[in-house]
Amino acid sequence: MACDCSTTWVSIPEQCDLCDEPTFCRCSECQIKLCRSCSKEHHSQESTHNIAPYLTDKGEIKSTSVSCRIHFDKMCELFCQDCEAPVCQECITTGQHNYHELKNTQDLLHEKKKTIERDTKEMENVLETELINIRKRLGVLVSTSSSKYEDLEEIVVQHGKKWHDAVEKVIETYVSEIQQMKTGEKDTLRQLTMEIVNLIYNTERSVKLNKEMLKVFEAEKILKYKTKADDIRSKIPEINVPNPSFTEFEVAESKIVHENFGVLKTKVMSIDDDRRNSRELHVVQTFLEHSFPKLMEKMTLLSSIETALSAVYSLSCMENGELWVHGTDNSIMRIDRNHRKLERIKTMSFDGNVGITLKQEGELVYTDFEDRSVNILKKSQTHAVIRLSGWKPRDVCATLEGDLLVSMSSDDEKTAKIVKYRNTKALKEYHHDLRGRPLFPTGDTALHVTENRNWDVCVAVSSAQVVIVLNGLGAVRFKYSDKSGKKEFRPMGLATDGQCHILVTDYFNSRVHVLDKDGELLRNIEGHGIYLPLSVSVCNYDTIYIGDSTGKIKQIQHLK
Repeated sequence: MACDCSTTWVSIPEQCDLCDEPTFCRCSECQIKLCRSCSKEHHSQESTHNIAPYLTDKGEIKSTSVSCRIHFDKMCELFCQDCEAPVCQECITTGQHNYHELKNTQDLLHEKKKTIERDTKEMENVLETELINIRKRLGVLVSTSSSKYEDLEEIVVQHGKKWHDAVEKVIETYVSEIQQMKTGEKDTLRQLTMEIVNLIYNTERSVKLNKEMLKVFEAEKILKYKTKADDIRSKIPEINVPNPSFTEFEVAESKIVHENFGVLKTKVMSIDDDRRNSRELHVVQTFLEHSFPKLMEKMTLLSSIETALSAVYSLSCMENGELWVHGTDNSIMRIDRNHRKLERIKTMSFDGNVGITLKQEGELVYTDFEDRSVNILKKSQTHAVIRLSGWKPRDVCATLEGDLLVSMSSDDEKTAKIVKYRNTKALKEYHHDLRGRPLFPTGDTALHVTENRNWDVCVAVSSAQVVIVLNGLGAVRFKYSDKSGKKEFRPMGLATDGQCHILVTDYFNSRVHVLDKDGELLRNIEGHGIYLPLSVSVCNYDTIYIGDSTGKIKQIQHLK
């Protein structure tokens, strides 16, 4: 019979590991190459082992044929679409595939290859870019959402001043509705942001897996491949942000105050209900459960950044990789990864008495202990937004809501507390627990504070050797301390990542503790040249920056 020029076999120089015949396949469990004869014998002895077509060291496939899993000495020329499995002629004669849709293996392999290539190209060049752009837009919307509602609220309040006492109740009603809209919109935007972040991660992972699949080109896996781009595309939301407004009425001498006050369009932003039927919600929940980044088994040191400082007491990283740092002198510097100084701000305080944080808009906020001020940097100009009397600020954290958590100590340095500010207004004090007992020991005034993504307030009390985690009401959720080190536990810096992990610097033991949101120790980050760490910051969800007493910053990836 004449040779078919489209034959799927190529010359195989490697020999069978059990004899001198050419290699036909490979046992995945035993990691040995087998010829046809030896593969049959090996299968009869080890029927549960996975024997697959042999690949070269470069990942090139030796055969596009698939051996039958049931009749091992037979090759599968067809693929059953109903069973999603390759079948040989003997499989067909059993009658199990009667009335099933069968396709030629080689035709389907060629078709699936094109699907994977098209899928990968769309995910890599279109969907991933679209998702990233949506994430950026959501970030802008989250950061600017409050201002339009605050402006709207001000319009309502100013219009209310034209009226007398009779309209006060009406004003309160409108303001309450505005607050509900603002809260609903921000919650929705945050939820969308988390979904988009995880969609991006899942898309990047699918692209990587597809590329690996195409590189290795294992026929059976490719035959079983189902498109992922459609699933990702179906989850991309349409963002329709309502534009609220208030229509003023002229003040009339009328008893029907409510009817003449004005009209407020009360539309609360929500996620499209068409995407929320029970089946799709289950898919989204399953997707989120499996697509969150996980802790890497082995962490990667990405870089070691020289700062020219003798120590890094405070640091905060920007999305572009630049860093704001404070050391022993009376200044804050913005540097890049090549330790070039890009900007310098003078302070009255030094030696770690300056706290640093970044708002969602990227604006620098910092405390100046000696100046009793909390300051913000806007367009290269520093403005004091909070000035204290009787207290001095220690540390500061920008919250998810855009507020500020400020830790402070009394002038006699015997008492410490944390105050939550919205603009210049104090909203809440964390000073006593719900039973009126002091949260922080007397004399322990160096409090480092951060907010977790579940809205917990995390506080490191350095001299008391403890981390205290509070819920939004100020109740203590848990306290964390550690006795496993050779030296005493001294928490000096705090940060949280995208998975609600809490990162705590352990100064004397030259390591960073990684806790889950409930205070369970997951791992320690040590080595990598980390020496007496003072500060820690997280950027882009998975990258950690650790500042230590040598003036160096270690950039480490710990999530995958």
